[in-house]
Amino acid sequence: MVGNVNVGRTSVWRYFDIWLVAAVLLLTAYGILMIRSAVTGAPAFEDLPGDQVQWAVIGVIIMLVVASVDYRVLTSSHWYIYAGLILALILVLVAGALGNETRRWIELPVIGIRIQPSEFGRIFLPITFGQFLANRSHRINRFSNTIASLIYVGVPIALIFVEPDLGMSVLYISVWFVMIWLAGLPLSHFAILAVLGIGTIAAVFPFLADYQQERITTFVNPEDADEDDLFNIEQAQISIGSGGWWGKGYLNGTQSQLGFLRVQHTDFIFSVVTEEMGLLFGSLVVMGLMGFILWRIMRVAWLTPDPAGKFMCVGIATVIFFQTAVNIGMNVRLVPVTGLTLPFVSYGGSSLTTLFIGIGIVQSVLMRHRKQEFG
Repeated sequence: MVGNVNVGRTSVWRYFDIWLVAAVLLLTAYGILMIRSAVTGAPAFEDLPGDQVQWAVIGVIIMLVVASVDYRVLTSSHWYIYAGLILALILVLVAGALGNETRRWIELPVIGIRIQPSEFGRIFLPITFGQFLANRSHRINRFSNTIASLIYVGVPIALIFVEPDLGMSVLYISVWFVMIWLAGLPLSHFAILAVLGIGTIAAVFPFLADYQQERITTFVNPEDADEDDLFNIEQAQISIGSGGWWGKGYLNGTQSQLGFLRVQHTDFIFSVVTEEMGLLFGSLVVMGLMGFILWRIMRVAWLTPDPAGKFMCVGIATVIFFQTAVNIGMNVRLVPVTGLTLPFVSYGGSSLTTLFIGIGIVQSVLMRHRKQEFG
């Protein structure tokens, strides 16, 4: 009997999606190589590629640990996770570390690192909100339930907005929208929310930080924008346009290597990729791997019979898709600059670690998608 129990508990690993992990690791490795190129010649940033390797190793370990835990342990604790997220975001506002005129990080001086709670929240929100929707599925047609869901996500969004972090706030809104749409929100509710949303945007704009307003006005009306505000956007376009089909070669990008392109290891890493590796070996490789990762995640959402598991996977896929679309869009001047990084490719410890946590959650759902193996 004991032997049978052990076999039952370990058998779920046969559903572990090795193809998903392989794509994630390939994209992460590609990102580390491009970070190394982006920071070459900048002594202040020379440790970043090594740091990213360490975060990747930590991320893989955490992913395996998370995958080994039944995801229903997380969904059953969704209120505790939600409360922890809110407390962490409040702590950021009260005692967070300042950086670039924003307060988004919690400093951990004992171990010498900073963590960004909103980065963790973008992965944990699909867990908590997924269970929230599953518990209230019988109320999905009630407008009171829609309002309750808005309040649920509105609290963390408001805390993130005042850090200020407009890009992450919009990301959270996108996760809410896609997940509640999947849950079956009536179209009439969407129409009402659209009107409310337009009014909210008009009301909120005056309260945006100066640099956030400048990013939006620069995008809408570039002719009247300050030259300094346009500089990095134009350099990104030059980088992408000059890369052509084949690129200029690794470590040979002029805009990045000569310092014309700023924040090239985070916000504008896609421009570095395209300039040096070209359309074929740069842009298409990154977008192809990202598309494959999204497909494997959505496959899990389709396979699982558990509504909460389905909502979680779709929420995590939304995070990856939205960040990818916005980051590439701002590199090619299709959307305003928001500060959202390119998943798995851009530099960032909190970002990379939380993405691996998300992949671990998806794996946990997949490994336990068969009812007879629940437990």
